[in-house]
Amino acid sequence: MASRQKLLVVGGGYVGCDVARRLDQVMDVTLVEPKPAFLHAPAMIRALVEPDLLTAATIPYDGLLREGRFVRGRVAALHSKGVTLEDGTEIASDFTLVATGSSYNLPFKSSAEDIEVFLDAHRTLSDRIAQARHIAIVGAGPVGTELAGEIATARPDVQITLIAAGPNPMPDLPERLGRALMNRLHRLGVKVITHRTAPGIAAGMDAQDGPLGLSDGQDVAADLVLPALGAIPCTDLLSALPSVRLDGAGRVVTDAWLRPAPGALPGLLAGGDMAATGDAMTIVGTLRQTPYLTKTLRAAAKGKPIDTQTPYRPWREAPMLVPVGPRLGATHLPLPGLLALAGTMRGPGDTLTRLTKGRDLFVGKYRRLLGAQRFKGSRG
Repeated sequence: MASRQKLLVVGGGYVGCDVARRLDQVMDVTLVEPKPAFLHAPAMIRALVEPDLLTAATIPYDGLLREGRFVRGRVAALHSKGVTLEDGTEIASDFTLVATGSSYNLPFKSSAEDIEVFLDAHRTLSDRIAQARHIAIVGAGPVGTELAGEIATARPDVQITLIAAGPNPMPDLPERLGRALMNRLHRLGVKVITHRTAPGIAAGMDAQDGPLGLSDGQDVAADLVLPALGAIPCTDLLSALPSVRLDGAGRVVTDAWLRPAPGALPGLLAGGDMAATGDAMTIVGTLRQTPYLTKTLRAAAKGKPIDTQTPYRPWREAPMLVPVGPRLGATHLPLPGLLALAGTMRGPGDTLTRLTKGRDLFVGKYRRLLGAQRFKGSRG
């Protein structure tokens, strides 16, 4: 019996875990990741006000692969025959998928190898939120909007101010979604200041003490400021290759088959937040990439050259589910007419978002993917 082709997956995030699991019985799979556990980012928002969720959303990698292996380590260099880890270990591969994702300020994501650093930071911020009387959140994208909703639901006694650079939350998506989210936030008592930025707050910054100065000279008298200004692609491993380029957003440019260096390393693919696939840096973006990468690598393992396969096509218009606490929320559906409208309407939109995402934030799904015990759900 011929030996199976070797697949090395670098990065244990949404793309890396899913592709590794799907190909576990097809290829000889090795997953390399410096952390011992998967951190389910959306649940980390609610866990700030529901601390018991922190344990459920921290899922060890031990149960992910049945036939392959998980190696805890950090890749120092890529080469034509595999990778070299920082400790000098060589891991051979026929194909390598790099999916190192993105970073976000603590405690929403962590790049630290010591997971206790992340967990301690999360607990510390949870305590600060519990003691705060006025919280300002800078950034009205998915993280900022969901964070405002979770805190407002759990702590209705706290004054919450959300700073939005545009006219509504989620300004890059249809206005109908932004208006629906604004309605939900107002129902929870959140004050939304639109068309403002906070010059002293930048992406990647951790929580700050208040007050908060805005771009119009106004001060928000908050005692706790939470930045939520977006993710930063983790591209160091690939950008060290001479043939790799970054786009204007700092993401790795790929060819039509998601290969960042097809001339030098034709068996190297990239996916997730760090790759300029045409998808936004969201979990929804990865849901389109993982089936494609799985199908492409499965065919490549059988001898079909990657560049003779179907090119990748990103979402033409991706759906977006935005819980505003465990019971409210709105959803953008790339569907015609009333079907799309239903996702944002009061009542139908809340129910759809709650049942699809808001109830358990997909914690159950990812615990099943990683072979962990069942999660019974949260306060939603």
